[in-house]
Amino acid sequence: MKDVEITVQVFNTFDEIDKILQQQGFKMIENYQLNDWYFSKLGNLQNIEYSELINNSFLVRQVLDSRETSYLCYKKKEFDKFGNVISEEKTKTKIDSLQNAIMIFKSSGLNNYAAVKNNSYVYKKDEIIFVVQVIEKLGIFIEYEEDDSMTNMKQQEKIDYMCNVVNSLNLKLGNDYFCKKVFMLLNKNANVE
Repeated sequence: MKDVEITVQVFNTFDEIDKILQQQGFKMIENYQLNDWYFSKLGNLQNIEYSELINNSFLVRQVLDSRETSYLCYKKKEFDKFGNVISEEKTKTKIDSLQNAIMIFKSSGLNNYAAVKNNSYVYKKDEIIFVVQVIEKLGIFIEYEEDDSMTNMKQQEKIDYMCNVVNSLNLKLGNDYFCKKVFMLLNKNANVE
């Protein structure tokens, strides 16, 4: 199933965000950490378009909450005419050994071009649920995916609705509602561990 989502950078501190959201009636309902290792068969990543890179990549994901779970994931992203990600379809499968999977992909010659460490905080108020993501070496973002209340909306209506919700939070937001976090990290030449 393809989901519509927006991702916007926030320039408040996490403590400010938490306080502002709680004052508006939002509750933090979940906290977890995501560690993602991105792999691609593509070698030279200079001057490559994001759409080509991400649709030729997969990731090994470690989820740390009350337990540790690891997945192999592929995200097929759909772009608008401006290069913004307007929807994605996710496929994932559990893996037994995170370290063995990473070693296999590195040993096979795939390019491990980014590692993303993400502390995620899920906030909820009524039917609105979104994630505040604190991403190491990059910043803080709000990621908001469509939910069941948006089922009868057209794609652009969903995007407009989500942008309006995020804008109503009274946070210091960036202008890009389709941030490409891994691409931003790659462009900052973040070190892969």
